[in-house]
Amino acid sequence: MRSNEPSPLSDDERALVDGFLAHEFAGVQELRVQAKHVTAQRGCDCGCGTIEFVLDGTRVARSEAPDPVPVGGIVRDPNGDEVGGLILFVRDGRMHSLEIYSHTGPLPLPLAEQVTWRG
Repeated sequence: MRSNEPSPLSDDERALVDGFLAHEFAGVQELRVQAKHVTAQRGCDCGCGTIEFVLDGTRVARSEAPDPVPVGGIVRDPNGDEVGGLILFVRDGRMHSLEIYSHTGPLPLPLAEQVTWRG
């Protein structure tokens, strides 16, 4: 589980952020720039993989992306069954958090290959 102290995104976290930002939608260009300047900290205490983003202080343009962004991820288990999903939140034009939700109990950060993108 991630700590409350901001630290660089893991490769798995970066892959999930990149999955959202691979799609075209209003404000995505600014989010792509912001993604180069974020660290992350634990976003929830329930045991799920949700993270909150912290910008590193670099001045970057605000995004006009809606909150949440119009792309979502469906998380599947090894059998291909849907077990949860991913939502990327934007607040005041800044990347805010990556929510990992589950249909049962807390879902840890999934691997990118477990995610089907929609939007």
